[in-house]
Amino acid sequence: MKLPIAKNKTLRYYLLGGITTLIILYVILAIHIPAVKMRIFFFALWFFGEIYLWITILKSFKNTWKKKISFYALLILYWLPAFILVITMGVLAAKGVHQVNKTLYLTAVGICVIQYLIKFLIVTFVLMYDLITAGIKILSKRVNFEKGKRVLLRISLGIYVVSFILMIYGIVWGAENFTIREVSIDGHNIKNLNESELTIVLISDLHLATWRNHEAIERAVQMVNDQHPDLIFITGDIVQFVSEEIVEYLPFLAQLKARYGIFSVLGNHDYGRYARFKTDVARKEDVKKLIDYQTSLGWTVLNNESVKLYEDTVPLGITIAGVEFYSPKRMFINEGDLLKTFQHVDTNDYVILLSHDPQAWDDVVLKNLPANLTLSGHTHGMQLGIYTDRIRISPAAILYKHWGGLYGKQGKFLYVNVGLGSVGFPARVGMPPEVTVIGLR
Repeated sequence: MKLPIAKNKTLRYYLLGGITTLIILYVILAIHIPAVKMRIFFFALWFFGEIYLWITILKSFKNTWKKKISFYALLILYWLPAFILVITMGVLAAKGVHQVNKTLYLTAVGICVIQYLIKFLIVTFVLMYDLITAGIKILSKRVNFEKGKRVLLRISLGIYVVSFILMIYGIVWGAENFTIREVSIDGHNIKNLNESELTIVLISDLHLATWRNHEAIERAVQMVNDQHPDLIFITGDIVQFVSEEIVEYLPFLAQLKARYGIFSVLGNHDYGRYARFKTDVARKEDVKKLIDYQTSLGWTVLNNESVKLYEDTVPLGITIAGVEFYSPKRMFINEGDLLKTFQHVDTNDYVILLSHDPQAWDDVVLKNLPANLTLSGHTHGMQLGIYTDRIRISPAAILYKHWGGLYGKQGKFLYVNVGLGSVGFPARVGMPPEVTVIGLR
């Protein structure tokens, strides 16, 4: 059968289609989710990588197709994720992020992102093979590498199938397979604390729009309460896009109980920067709504400020400080002010800092700010890796020096929770959602 292999004319059609898709996608993102519009460069790499891989497959197997149905089945399966992404973006363009079903939207986009990451890995292998063989061909034109490429593509197909199975596992089971991680930290005999140990529960990155049902949140809340915590800390990213996402979960979150209170800070997703608002005033009003929802639950939201803990009128010798989203890398969202946060801190207290981004700890150590323990989230451990008591491996280490677990330096400690919810793609493989129980001695 005659296949549309990579002749110059056909290649132009592929490239024209890819460029047109990217332009449309950029316009949609710029209008509805302006904060992520520059991620179009990642989509460009994925799309053009997909075109390159498709052409390679056609050229390598052009003489092996026995039935048209085999070719068309491959054609449909190969381009289905791109088709789903286009449809999803069309729905986003028609409804806007405020009206779209956020769970379905995030699931569809997330699945597409996962498979594009897998394909991009395969493209990298194929491209390296092509570059190496091209160099060899310059020296010897008699060598034929097509058979080797077909073997590479078949191996890549195996990788893709295994990765796809892991993706399904991560979506169906991994994303809601909560785990409890326990850690003990020396609190230097906190003054006025009668108990031998203070029990802290840390959760982070709920991303409420990403949950498929309420049952998962109910289980997470029960797991937290079963620890009988003295303190509960929530280090940001309560929502994904806008404040209204928390509304349906308020009855469940209201069940969280802690002896000395529940304290939270805002994460980058809590500022409405990933949704379109008519004005920046409207966006700030939405952020205030999210804060009001949390305070209605009895939580204390700390925005570049600190509070001392008391039992009745007796100070416990503990201060809780909370910085708004702060990253030393100066992201487009950077509302945090560490100096303001510590302005009224009692340095004689044991000071616990809540910061969504763990990179703030670098400044805490560098500037010797009075935080004995910093608690963070944000990284999600990339929702992929191996995370056990002895082994911690994750691609998150490429972006974050401190991406999960306990770290110590100059007598100061940092704990990074790898998140309760999911973001980017609705799956977790080897990086289960975490409830952290900290015993402060």
